[in-house]
Amino acid sequence: MRRTLLLTLTATLASTASAVTFTIGYQKGGLPNLLKARGTLDAYAKQGIDFRWSLFTAGPPLLEAANAGAVDFGSVGDAPGVFALAGGAALQYVAVSDRKSLDSEAIIVPRTSTLKTVADLRGKRVGVARGSSAHAFLQNALKTAKLGLGDITLVPLLPPDARAAFESGAIDAWAVWDPYLTTALQATGARVLRDHRGLPRSNSYYLAPSAVLKDADKKRALQIVLAELEATAAWANTHQDDVIRQFSDELGIPQSVLNVTVRKEVPFNIRPFRSTDIRPLQGLADTFRDVGVLPRALKLNAASYVTLPNFSAALRALGVK
Repeated sequence: MRRTLLLTLTATLASTASAVTFTIGYQKGGLPNLLKARGTLDAYAKQGIDFRWSLFTAGPPLLEAANAGAVDFGSVGDAPGVFALAGGAALQYVAVSDRKSLDSEAIIVPRTSTLKTVADLRGKRVGVARGSSAHAFLQNALKTAKLGLGDITLVPLLPPDARAAFESGAIDAWAVWDPYLTTALQATGARVLRDHRGLPRSNSYYLAPSAVLKDADKKRALQIVLAELEATAAWANTHQDDVIRQFSDELGIPQSVLNVTVRKEVPFNIRPFRSTDIRPLQGLADTFRDVGVLPRALKLNAASYVTLPNFSAALRALGVK
């Protein structure tokens, strides 16, 4: 009898310990990456939540993985979510980080390039990750010079491949974001042709598969992640030197790069997605549709997002901290 009870208890504990697996997609240098570096979520293993991490070089492949069920949550720029939803992905917006920096994305050219303005890009080869925030930024920058995506030769490349193409001269310019931007500037002596000054800012958006929001255990894990991201943001704003060290250890990025990129991100922040956040995303979707980039017209509405309760308060209500 005692042996039976012991076996039952052991089985119950084992089941509880592996009750939920929640996979977070992240990119280099963002707020989720900092949460990973701090290891805060490891403590929740005792409560039966196994948080796992998956690194991506850009937003589009991250959301492809989320739509396929391989990722439960992730942060991307403004364009990837629009492209994913226009492609039929079953994803919803759940949070936003308001970006203050105007130079965390830029179009860069080699140090010896004769290109001086965005107008000079006519007929040139420009590398960019298709469907990324840099893709949207490039479109906006071209528009200010009375050009469109059809006036350049767009070369779709993810950052590692784009860096090699940039250095070899296979592309004439590169639209890219940090930390790849600052790394390239410091390593190659490249010049900034155009940044976000005078253009719409590109916020960071957090999305989750609709299936996650319908699963009580997964949604609970999501609320924990959001609350811990909020706490991490508050900590990071007063511990910038620690952030730089942790990112350097986590990613192997030189501190000379992080001294630039981390300070651009301050103040770190995250908040619930609101109905008014739809407006800039809808404008972006319309623009991309007008220039023939989106596969179909996209109308964002109340089904495209979920406004969750205040993150910290929600965590206390869950009784897990």
